[in-house]
Parts: sequence; C-alpha cells; structure tokens
Amino acid sequence: MKISSIALSILTFFSSMPAFSLDLGALGKEYFIEAGDVISINVQPAEEFSKEVTVQPDGTIEIPLLGSMKAQGIKPDDLQKILTAKFSKYVSNPSITLSVRKFSSSRVAVIGEIRQPGYFEYREGMRLLDLVAQAGGTADYARRDRVRIFRRVKGVNDKVSEEVINADLEDVFAGIMEKNILLASGDIVYIPRKGYSTGAKWISDNFTPWITLFTFVVTASIVARKN
Repeated sequence: MKISSIALSILTFFSSMPAFSLDLGALGKEYFIEAGDVISINVQPAEEFSKEVTVQPDGTIEIPLLGSMKAQGIKPDDLQKILTAKFSKYVSNPSITLSVRKFSSSRVAVIGEIRQPGYFEYREGMRLLDLVAQAGGTADYARRDRVRIFRRVKGVNDKVSEEVINADLEDVFAGIMEKNILLASGDIVYIPRKGYSTGAKWISDNFTPWITLFTFVVTASIVARKN
C-alpha cells in the first residue's frame, strides 16, 4: 500500500538511548540521528544562527541560513562536519558544536489529518485517544476508520522490524474503548484523508464563491427591480 510505504520510510523512532541531554562525545561512534531527536546546534562566532531543532518525520531539520537538510541516519559527528563545511561558505572559520538534547524514544508522533501534527511526549499508559486529544482532535476530512499505527519492534536476536497496526477511531469515539489502542514509545500514528475530500475542497475553494456571488447579484437585481 502506498500509504504504508511512505510512512514506513520515516520509521526510525526506537532507540535504546535515554531521554536526556548528552554531549556529542558521549554518544558513541555508532549512534545515528533519528526522527524525533532534538538537536542543539551552536554556531560560533555567528551565535545568531545557533538553534535547537527537532528532526522531522521526513528526517530533515531546518537550519538558519542553510534551510532544510537531511539529518536522519547521519552520525552526530558527521553532521557536525557537514554543518561546518556548509557554514564556512557564509561564516569565516566557523566552529560548530552539536549535541543531542533529547532522544526520540521518549516521544510519539501523529501526522496526517490532525489539527496539530507533530511530536508529543510519551508517557506510560498513553493510548491513541490521549494522543489525538492532545493534538487538538482530527481534521475535517480525516478518515478516522482507517488509522494506522507504525511501530518498530525488536524480535529474535534483537532484529528490528516494522509493524503496522490498524486502528478505528470511529469505534473509539462511539464508546468502544477496547479499540483505544495502547501506544508504545516511538509510535507514529497516521490519520489518512478521505478520498473525496480533495475534490470537495477544490469545489469549495473555487466553485462555491462564484455561486455565492452569482446568487448575490441575482438577488440584488430582483430587489432593484421591485424598488
């Protein structure tokens, strides 16, 4: 399924690292940045370009002056070297200090037709409805009966695999609370868009205003004739 392949490509949440600030030197040579990590980037002598950024579900970060760039799957010390090279085009002899302030394993994400998409802090016992409520509820065109939860699980010999869990928010909203799935740290919840909504939105945005204007003109013409 196209939706599954897209969402699975951004699944890199589970990590054994604790959720606290850690210096670059303590990360270890084999740590790779993951979606959901919070990274602090300090730029000297141009402090105005320093920033704390969150690695987005698509694996990118937004850096002042440099724009959007790939971070997921890159070792922190390698990313630090990349940033140093890129900033050297704009800053004389830049010194870049990079540290991972928080790791993705303490977060869950909700994307798609949700009012406030993004990352949220995971807490023990958190369920699907808790996350949806925290994100402001589903958007107008949400396909709530086709929700997917993407999860990375460890199997035999610590081999990591992707698991897709089907969820039905319509049932949950109807009071069937056994369908209110228990979330795991690092889950990505995807709420798809109704198939007809794109066409309906185009009609609403492009056709409806002209109908309204036409109705107003006809009404005004009738009123003018009566007067």
